[in-house]
Amino acid sequence: MQKNEYSSHVTRSSDLSHKDKRGRIRLVGAGPGDPNLLTRAAYQAIQEADLILSDKLVPKEVLKLIPKHTEVFVAAKKFCANVEAAQAELNNAGLDALNRGKDVVRLKQGDPFLLGRGGEEFLFFRSHGYIPQVIPGVSSCMSAPLLANIPVTHRGVASQLLVCTGTGKRNTSIKVPTYNPVCTTVFLMACHRIRDLTNDLMNEGNYPSDCPCVVIERASFVDQKEIRGTLGTIADILDKVGHNPPGTFVVGQACVVLS
Repeated sequence: MQKNEYSSHVTRSSDLSHKDKRGRIRLVGAGPGDPNLLTRAAYQAIQEADLILSDKLVPKEVLKLIPKHTEVFVAAKKFCANVEAAQAELNNAGLDALNRGKDVVRLKQGDPFLLGRGGEEFLFFRSHGYIPQVIPGVSSCMSAPLLANIPVTHRGVASQLLVCTGTGKRNTSIKVPTYNPVCTTVFLMACHRIRDLTNDLMNEGNYPSDCPCVVIERASFVDQKEIRGTLGTIADILDKVGHNPPGTFVVGQACVVLS
């Protein structure tokens, strides 16, 4: 990729005047993992930044695109038991740089506003006088099934798509959806508690135990793997073969339509 100028329909109200020496903040989607799936806008933002705030989920293949002179802050301690403190540390690091007139990029896996605290970060920076520019990213909820040859909608099979988190606040259970035979359901952040989730889907959501499902590991990477089963068998299969995160959990008849 080259550092060409690009035309974007994204609202540019975040491009604050440099006359008052205030910085700017961009929330940038890094896509599912393969750096070739970054948008040109995302790549350009990475090249221009003075400081990049990154989650530990952003893969090294994307981080290698960051110029060597750019300061990088990786939220390596952002795990379930420490997520609030780590998020506050990341927010404050960004705010400090903004107040020093820096160009800050908050680099987020997937898309900034899909189950990734992007909206919360937008509100945080706006509350301090900085309106972020949001650069969309390719989300694994769409790309992972596609890369596993699963059409999330397919004529006569699936006419609806539902995207859910698999983990509630503080790693709690979620309220599962009710079974809809023409809906493909994609769960993010679910594979670490897949046994509880599948039991809830069958017992509370009335999903049939023979409903097809697929765990897609490391979508878009060279070592991508699909683990196929049914709601009644997938947890045992995953226990047997192991799991290499991150993973996307897809449920519904669309999982087998191209098999």
